[in-house]
Amino acid sequence: MGKDPKEKTENAREYFRITYRPPGNPIFEAADKNKFLVLDVSEAGFRFSPKKGMQFFEKDAVVGKIVLPEKRGVIEVKGTIVRVTPSDVAVKLLATSRIPLVRIMEEQRILIQKGKLS
Repeated sequence: MGKDPKEKTENAREYFRITYRPPGNPIFEAADKNKFLVLDVSEAGFRFSPKKGMQFFEKDAVVGKIVLPEKRGVIEVKGTIVRVTPSDVAVKLLATSRIPLVRIMEEQRILIQKGKLS
């Protein structure tokens, strides 16, 4: 018998995710003007790289903007921290602050054309 199609695998994602590679990463600029390297984005969230010495906690509110490279625009974001590790902070966006799929697909197309997404 085959696997139940509803069964989720370890790598299953609810939303398509774009993972960035330096030096073409967007910047997350928090409301307090601190800036962080964005590691990936999806419709419902994003991950950024924390700076040494800064502490983040699950359930903390996050407000700011994601500044896309090469003047491709700015995305206002509001959400909640859902995971903190030494290498990344994961943010789940509020339903009212989700990134439109059309914006994600446009960013993917640009990155593929530039050879920065495989």
